Amino acid sequence: MNQILTYDDMVNIIQGAAFLGAGGGGSIVQGLAIINEIKDKGKSVKVVDPNSVDDEALVVVSAGMGSPAAAKYGWRNEHLPAFDLLEKYLGRKIDFIVPIEVGAGNFAVPMHTAAFRDRVLIDGDGAGRAIPELELTTFDIYGIPISPMAISDWQGNGAILFVKTAMDAERIARQITVAFQGNAGIALYPMKGKELKRVVIPGTISLAMKIGKILREVKERKLDVAQTLTKELEAFLLGIGEVEEKVIETKHGFDYGRVKLKVKEGDLIVYFKNENIVATLNEKVIAMAPDLICWVGLDGTPLTNADIEKGMKVAVIGLKAHERLRSEKALKAFSHLYKELGFDIKYKPIEELIK
Repeated sequence: MNQILTYDDMVNIIQGAAFLGAGGGGSIVQGLAIINEIKDKGKSVKVVDPNSVDDEALVVVSAGMGSPAAAKYGWRNEHLPAFDLLEKYLGRKIDFIVPIEVGAGNFAVPMHTAAFRDRVLIDGDGAGRAIPELELTTFDIYGIPISPMAISDWQGNGAILFVKTAMDAERIARQITVAFQGNAGIALYPMKGKELKRVVIPGTISLAMKIGKILREVKERKLDVAQTLTKELEAFLLGIGEVEEKVIETKHGFDYGRVKLKVKEGDLIVYFKNENIVATLNEKVIAMAPDLICWVGLDGTPLTNADIEKGMKVAVIGLKAHERLRSEKALKAFSHLYKELGFDIKYKPIEELIK
């Protein structure tokens, strides 16, 4: 993709990114509010393929941190002063902006930064899905230093952090975010263009836009959403059914839980840590992260774990993760998530498990 986005493009991207977020990635409400501001202020967003970026160009991640509930209605563009703070510290112009991960909120924020700071957005991100921890990004997995990292509130109160690891960054930055009343903007992973091309998951904004168009067509033409998505995306239908139970517990700043569906084949349960990590059918594992386990309402509405409620009729769609998340190094980074959710298992690709 090398183009300037229309408003309809941005809406489609937010809808598609909500689906690709695999249960997380921020609220659609927040995402649409952010892109509406881009439209209302007459701004535009230019998106380019990562392969077109000059090797010596400076690329930075622009994102938000904090409580999803606080961000849903209380986001005040904290990402802009964080971006400005990092650029001031680096002492040179930041050329390109790349999303941290896929998601309705986490695509809208870098789009907004690109629009309001007149920079160019990369068609790609650091995960190809939403992930619960910074150390699961391909930036981190493949050795891009996370710092210097800027963090700011909406008024411009902020700091430059120097940390050894992404875990240190999470620990320190989340404490600062508490002092900022639950929302903070962050700018991090400064890298050159040649490093970006080595580590980024390419084409995810284009993919989100494609999915958003598909979901719009599903609604307008009243198509079968599961059949349409599995065909158009070469995806896997994990199940269609009604939500019987949703259990959620917040621990250590993360939402842990499970959603149980009654499907034709039996009981389908999706286990999550913020994002969907493991899916089982009648206690047999049928999909696991980094492969994507995604929610969509039967009317074509993309859903996050915050949206799922008892009684909803939904389809559960699985997609293969990008090859950069299926390397031995990447799978090692994801392996602890299974144990946290009670599974003593090793990763198997979705195309093998679904058999």
